[in-house]
Amino acid sequence: MGATRSVAKNTMLLTIGLLSGRALGVLVFKKMTPILGPSGMGVWGAAVDLTAILQIITNFGLGTLLTREITRARGMTLPLLWSTLKIRWALGVVCYVFAAGFVYASGYSEFARTVAMLAAIAIFVESTSMACDSVLQAHEKVQYQSLGQIVSAVVYFVLGWWWLEAGYGLMGIIWANLASRLVRLLVMAPLMFWKTGPWRWHDPDANLEPPTIRWLMKLGLPIFLSSTFGILYNKVDTLMLKNMLGESVTGIYVLGHRALDIMMILPGLFGTALFPAMARYGQQDAQDTVRLGERALRFMMVVMMPLTLFLTFTARPIVQWFDPSPAFADSIPVLQIVIWGLPLYAATIVVNRLLITADRQNVFVTIALVAMIANVSLNAFLIPQYSYFGASWATIVAVVVSFWLHFHYLAGTQYRVVLTRALGGPPLATIVAWFATVGLVRLAWPAWGIHWTGLPLDAGWVPFLVSAGMTAVLYLATVFALRIVKVNDLELLKDLVRR
Repeated sequence: MGATRSVAKNTMLLTIGLLSGRALGVLVFKKMTPILGPSGMGVWGAAVDLTAILQIITNFGLGTLLTREITRARGMTLPLLWSTLKIRWALGVVCYVFAAGFVYASGYSEFARTVAMLAAIAIFVESTSMACDSVLQAHEKVQYQSLGQIVSAVVYFVLGWWWLEAGYGLMGIIWANLASRLVRLLVMAPLMFWKTGPWRWHDPDANLEPPTIRWLMKLGLPIFLSSTFGILYNKVDTLMLKNMLGESVTGIYVLGHRALDIMMILPGLFGTALFPAMARYGQQDAQDTVRLGERALRFMMVVMMPLTLFLTFTARPIVQWFDPSPAFADSIPVLQIVIWGLPLYAATIVVNRLLITADRQNVFVTIALVAMIANVSLNAFLIPQYSYFGASWATIVAVVVSFWLHFHYLAGTQYRVVLTRALGGPPLATIVAWFATVGLVRLAWPAWGIHWTGLPLDAGWVPFLVSAGMTAVLYLATVFALRIVKVNDLELLKDLVRR
């Protein structure tokens, strides 16, 4: 119960911090989409995804591992943090030089090169901030991490909006992003030094030697390789689209893919908050760890399945809210395809944390490498023929491959979880609830024009809200009827709210 409360509290705090940032970021994204158009959005998307790839390489796979090692020996917080920072700063220099060579070799325009190189400066600031994140998570002080995220989000929103209004366009957005990242670090780092620790080079209680850079690099190498391959299979499609079909095609894909990028924050936050408790359980009892993992997987899927269906049905108004012009019309089917990677991505997060708890992070290299090869190969084949639709289907296949490999390797550990109720129940409950809703609405209000493949978006707010609300109610009823969520789960949630 203590671990569950800790996970719930940390998840809530991280969610408030990151989602507040995402909410303000979405407003800036909406404002800049019609201003930049497909071509400008393509330049922005390629620069952002290139920076994301370099950021993962710079972090060297030490994020979760730094949290784990500090959790095990809090007296070693300072040497662990400092060694991590030295590795990341050195890699940041290498990555920045590589970025310069890449944009020149790929034939970027002068403007696109400037945007990409300016955006890439963020890897130095963000790699430092993410090390602070790991320390705060290990000490379960994520409220200060959330505070930094909220302040950063406000800075980005104010500066981004202001500079767009002033006519600075994409360059204004890039500068606003850099400023907001720096502010996050300046807010969070002092709070980290104040509220965590102890800040000393040696731990006399544990009698441990300070970690060396070589030891940390050896520890992080498997996750470094897997995370590098992983970010490549996640982000390489944007770069391949830009190099193969140009900036406008990339911009259409970027807008359609944006909802998935935003929603992936939710399972990522849950996994981050879950891991410290799972790491503690992993040192004590395997059965408790399995129960925690199964419950986390089940709750994750109960939320993600109906959310994915809802986003599929509302893809058209979502895309048109950003830009109603025909220029982004094909972003709608792109969103309807890629969003179905969300449930399996969410499930993979939980299985991933179980593998780390089992000290099987070495298998991540194979998992990510195979998924990357599958995605790059599919993109190379599908993009020339099907453009952004081919890239969308390649995304789904890569997520399926990644999940299957994660679970395959988990089966060889003591933490294997049963997937039947977690992966089978929520999809079944979603199907039952939706088909029951369509049948009832057709009988009661045939004029609304609801059909099996979508909500009545064009019939007005009342038909839309009634149909969506009815689906939600029937879904909850089905979840309990099928015992996907049990009575004791409700009692647990009630106790969490009370406490």
